[in-house]
Amino acid sequence: MHRRLLTLIAAAGLATSVDALAAGTTGAVAPADASSSASASASKSQSLPEVTVLGQRLKLEPKVLSFVDGIVALENNEELARWNDPVCPLVSGLPRDEGEFILGRVSEIARTAGVPLAGEKCHPNLFIFVTTHPRELAQEMDQHRHGVVFANAAPLDVAQFIDTPRPVRVWYSRYTPVPGSVQGAVGENPGVQVQGAGMISAPTYYGPGMLGSSHVDTQFTWTFSDVYVLIDQRQLHGMSRGQLADYVGMVSLAEIKPNAHTGNTQSILTLFAGAPQAAPAGMSTWDQAFLKSLYGTEQQSRLQRSLMARSMARDLIP
Repeated sequence: MHRRLLTLIAAAGLATSVDALAAGTTGAVAPADASSSASASASKSQSLPEVTVLGQRLKLEPKVLSFVDGIVALENNEELARWNDPVCPLVSGLPRDEGEFILGRVSEIARTAGVPLAGEKCHPNLFIFVTTHPRELAQEMDQHRHGVVFANAAPLDVAQFIDTPRPVRVWYSRYTPVPGSVQGAVGENPGVQVQGAGMISAPTYYGPGMLGSSHVDTQFTWTFSDVYVLIDQRQLHGMSRGQLADYVGMVSLAEIKPNAHTGNTQSILTLFAGAPQAAPAGMSTWDQAFLKSLYGTEQQSRLQRSLMARSMARDLIP
């Protein structure tokens, strides 16, 4: 009798366990299944956003590359010039507080982008002039400091820089230190940029070091020796000092094309393209990402622009 009762109890317990197993509700099995399900859901929820972000970045990269190609001037159709020597800015032609604001803002932009900055007591190499007579100032530079500012520039380049009436004129003096060759004097191999006009570069001569270049890297890294920014004060109506300072930061820390094409992206480079109110209040996220990528990627790489596009995409879509 007892043996039969135990058998019935065991059978009933087994049936209950089987039913519970089928329903997925037994104490031994349910926690394991719930844990596996939760882990799978968490893994799936973590992987999907990552894949989505990666896809968005890849989709954005062509647009970013188009932005870079639309605004930056290239040396030999490949390399980008930048500051490798510490920058020492000088602002002239404004009241003390206005000049210090622009000086501080340009320095802040440079610091954020990773541009090397000189100490307080330094020899100026970035000259920012605000004047009501930019043409006359350019003529004086040509007459009294031609060898330092314009050096071996073609006379046509200098004449264009002097005579073209634009809100901002930018003259870049740059050189390329090539192993096996002699570095030229300051101001050699200059290019002229007149905002809204053309740019022509003087011929450049290389030494034996050019034989060391490869298909992946180049030894020709263009470095600014001096940059001169001439701003026509008469054409600054309606804009804030922040807009002007950020614009100067962009055109003095990178060699920007005369007629920069920004597409449908927001950029401080559109400041003089229309009413100042239509331009951004300062550097846009695209501008910031551009400068950061210019100074954060390998300058010797022939893939620098592609690397810049990838870096910018990461900054624009974190």
